[in-house]
Amino acid sequence: MLEPRGDKKVLCAGLICLDILSVMDHYPVEDTDNRIKRQIWQKGGNCANSAAVVAQLGEQAEFFGTLATGRAADIIINTSTGSRTIIHTDKDLPELTFSQFQQLDLNQYKWIHFEGRNMAEVSQMVNAVQEYNHSRSMEDRINISGECEKAKYKPEYFTSTVDVLFIAKEFAQHHGFSSAHAAVDGFHRRAKKGATVVCAWGEAGADVMGPDGVHHHSDAFSPGQVVDTLGAGDTFNGAIIAAMCRSLPLDEVLKFGCRVAGKKCGQFGYRGLGE
Repeated sequence: MLEPRGDKKVLCAGLICLDILSVMDHYPVEDTDNRIKRQIWQKGGNCANSAAVVAQLGEQAEFFGTLATGRAADIIINTSTGSRTIIHTDKDLPELTFSQFQQLDLNQYKWIHFEGRNMAEVSQMVNAVQEYNHSRSMEDRINISGECEKAKYKPEYFTSTVDVLFIAKEFAQHHGFSSAHAAVDGFHRRAKKGATVVCAWGEAGADVMGPDGVHHHSDAFSPGQVVDTLGAGDTFNGAIIAAMCRSLPLDEVLKFGCRVAGKKCGQFGYRGLGE
């Protein structure tokens, strides 16, 4: 979908885990015995998924993160609606540390995307990239993006520090916003000067506002049949990053992200999204 460009890489920093998907043609009634249609074991974790999408779309991508021991999530996929119900635990999950991040050679990267968790350590990582950028020319600086999804992790630090701020619907609603349009407008006022704010809202599409303050909206691109919505947000984020690496106009970036996310919703997993 996109032609490769440049020799520097995109790094996604976060968590990778095992997702076990139980596929059913209905949502099970409580206290009943149900037979699943199929079971899928696949890679999970927001940044791990986004890195896979970025790579499929033509960029050199790396994942940097911790591996959860054992399964981290059980998911029920209802094929009659395309819904996914996630049951998971984050107890004793290993988290990235700043000392581990310091071992990286930042000269390899043009973009680093952070998952909004473990913020005491992640904030130090962002600060280190900012310090790196201060001694570099504009063309050699690393773009920094951050995802605000789970309010319990308190990722608000990203709002005033990153270059591209991804606001999840869940996080926006926690802060009192009822639409992507309102969330983008509200968080753009809190973002640092020159930042871009992006928010996806499922079937309602997505919105973005760049440094110029111009608001863009894209409708969702629904597949012929919704099969699996798990990871649609991670796919959207990865597609946005890949498109922005090409310096496409923001309205085209947004449509591209929605189109790739829509394609993902029509299939299981993440293979073939770049075709």
